[in-house]
Amino acid sequence: MSKKNKQKSKLLNPEVATLFTVVDPMSNISEQFRTIRTNILYSSVEKRTQSMIVTSSGPSEGKSTTSANLAITFAQSGMKTLLVDADLRRPTVHKTFDMENSKGLSSLLSIRRMSLGDVIQPSDVRNLDIITSGPISPNPSELLSSSRMKKVIHILHKEYDIVIF
Repeated sequence: MSKKNKQKSKLLNPEVATLFTVVDPMSNISEQFRTIRTNILYSSVEKRTQSMIVTSSGPSEGKSTTSANLAITFAQSGMKTLLVDADLRRPTVHKTFDMENSKGLSSLLSIRRMSLGDVIQPSDVRNLDIITSGPISPNPSELLSSSRMKKVIHILHKEYDIVIF
């Protein structure tokens, strides 16, 4: 089955974010993601936005779909983009992009000898790299608020035009 056909079959799978910007790049939905990207870029003319967090108050409200499609639109515009799955409780980015998740953000934050190069995976989308969540952690809040996370973000800002969590 081709990658595009796999993506189309995922449209019916509620556990996987739909990559509208890949499956149907000329659709109204894809255009709306490009509009959001443009609004973000123009809202920060004086100081360039380097990272953003897509969040909501509850599960299944579209965080993964929004962050994945936004990341793709930034990458398609030529920006070096990184999508980080920071949902350390119910991760989905690895499923959406059909990637390995044996190591990822949780590994990077909890294993001192691990480096960014160990967890960054290239995607099939030009200019888009991904860090999956990694194994489920018993203490996700502590990992995300750690000093190591702050250091990781600082390094990522030097390496990427935009980082989406």
